[in-house]
Amino acid sequence: MGEKTQNIALRLLRKEVCPEDAVRAGVSIEAWPTLEGAMICTGSAGGSAPTWTDFLELNGTQKEELKQRFSFGLVFIPVDERWFAVSFGFGHTKLKADVVQEDFGLRVVINSVDHRKLRSADLRTPDTTTMSRRSQTSRGSGRDVFAIDPERDIVRGLLGEPKDPSFATKISGSDSLMIRRKMKVADLPDLCAKALELHDCDEYKTEFGWIDQVRHVREPDKLDELQTALVNAMTEALNLPPDEADDLALAFPAIYDPEKSAWVRFRGLRRSIVYPDLDIRHYLEELRSKNILLYEAQYLTSHLVEECDEDGARTGSSWPIRDCLVFETSIADERYTLTGGRWYKIDSDLAAEVTSFFDGVEKITLPSAEPGDNEKRYNARVASTSSDLLDLDVKLVRPSGSTSSIELCDFLGLDGRFIHIKDKSESSRLSHLWNQGLISAVTLKRDPLFRDEARTVIADQPNGAAYVNIIADSNSSFDPSKHKIVFGVLVSGKREPNLPFFSLISFRHAARRISAELGFPVAFSWIKKSDVGLGKPVPRKTKMAA
Repeated sequence: MGEKTQNIALRLLRKEVCPEDAVRAGVSIEAWPTLEGAMICTGSAGGSAPTWTDFLELNGTQKEELKQRFSFGLVFIPVDERWFAVSFGFGHTKLKADVVQEDFGLRVVINSVDHRKLRSADLRTPDTTTMSRRSQTSRGSGRDVFAIDPERDIVRGLLGEPKDPSFATKISGSDSLMIRRKMKVADLPDLCAKALELHDCDEYKTEFGWIDQVRHVREPDKLDELQTALVNAMTEALNLPPDEADDLALAFPAIYDPEKSAWVRFRGLRRSIVYPDLDIRHYLEELRSKNILLYEAQYLTSHLVEECDEDGARTGSSWPIRDCLVFETSIADERYTLTGGRWYKIDSDLAAEVTSFFDGVEKITLPSAEPGDNEKRYNARVASTSSDLLDLDVKLVRPSGSTSSIELCDFLGLDGRFIHIKDKSESSRLSHLWNQGLISAVTLKRDPLFRDEARTVIADQPNGAAYVNIIADSNSSFDPSKHKIVFGVLVSGKREPNLPFFSLISFRHAARRISAELGFPVAFSWIKKSDVGLGKPVPRKTKMAA
């Protein structure tokens, strides 16, 4: 049979995995004489009627006629002591979940694609809340068109045109590799051999070397090793004084509304205590109260963080402890971080760079916090006691031509500082904090009418008259260097605080723009809460069983 244009889906099996071990239970596999050494499995499955047949109230005979079935095919081809799985139809569904080499297709693509002819990019921006997105173009374009940030984005998949048109006319890859080209079945072994060669080379470092800076860890063996490190760290923390568990933190894995729920409780420990904030020390104290001094992996999913009111009644969501833990560790000189329930491997040079940047930012002192303070309570108390800070929390100002309003800052200082506040226990909101400061800075500099509107809002506040002229009106020159964008983060504990790695990445991204592009000085403040005293952490007994 002659060559025809085909869409071929390739997957590389992990080392030491053979075809018999790669397929799910019940799938029969046999030798395939068409290609030397190859194996094959085919079949059909399915048989259920579409769900819409129930909505239409069809009878049994009508449903039987509409049963959906699908066919599958898997061809296994040996290349240099590795096996490839070539799937047809629903063949990929017959492979076990943990037998495929992660990022095989992506690695082939970045080693073979013309970086000027990309057509699609699947990106993941990790933080305590991870954002995923797909960007596509109508024609081949360079990386810049896709707004890929090498320091913040993980590339999960790319589609484009390869430099060698004989290899493929179009290629895309993530774990699997999708190839479009003219070929016949006899070409499969050579195609697999070329794909393996491309997977193993490092040509990608010329144009895509940055792709190794942050990588989502998914290898089962490495995940087991990292979980063991986490469990050991939790055990060590249980046996340390309360304020010395500084390698661990808890953070909400999703952005939540502090107006709706300002209290939390831990489920799965049969305790009835609520806390005014999410703090690793509270969780450790709960464990100690149950005489748990040896942490077990099962607790990562059986123990939950739950939003509640001060009487313990549930008011929002709940998450496994695993999804709330923030933890960083090193294994064999490689740095890893856990956030939002996912593990990431961090390039050591990148980690050093972002840490050094943060260390170089000016640190200032803001009014101290009290036990149980979160952003809302802290802002309200400072507003009632400070003589040189104007409370602008939730006092929104609309930019000219916009349909929505923004927050100028939480506090405006008599010295011209724009101060933005968040609680570290709400670190799913820290990226929002940096972005809030950035958007405010951009709008202040570029939108004179916004400044007029801001002055009006300021004048309407108690004691606002003393602050109005701090911001230049639309008829005057606005000098960013006379102001300072300040980020304040509330923290608990006596030890030196730190930010999670991805929060550091986001901070550097925002701070660079604010200072280098816009001309504002940037400063940071750790706002330390007074010691909570873990034996009596302002919890309140409830009648509810955890």
